[in-house]
Amino acid sequence: MFKTDIIRTVAAALCTIVFSATCVLGAVAPAHQANAVAAHTAIVA
Repeated sequence: MFKTDIIRTVAAALCTIVFSATCVLGAVAPAHQANAVAAHTAIVA
């Protein structure tokens, strides 16, 4: 029983970390891409 609780705790923590990282990357990547395009456009213009 004790081993099963540890496995569930580790699995829940791992899923939380992966999901959080996915959400952060999903939010930051489009913003970073938009800023890069805007900066490049400003330099060219």
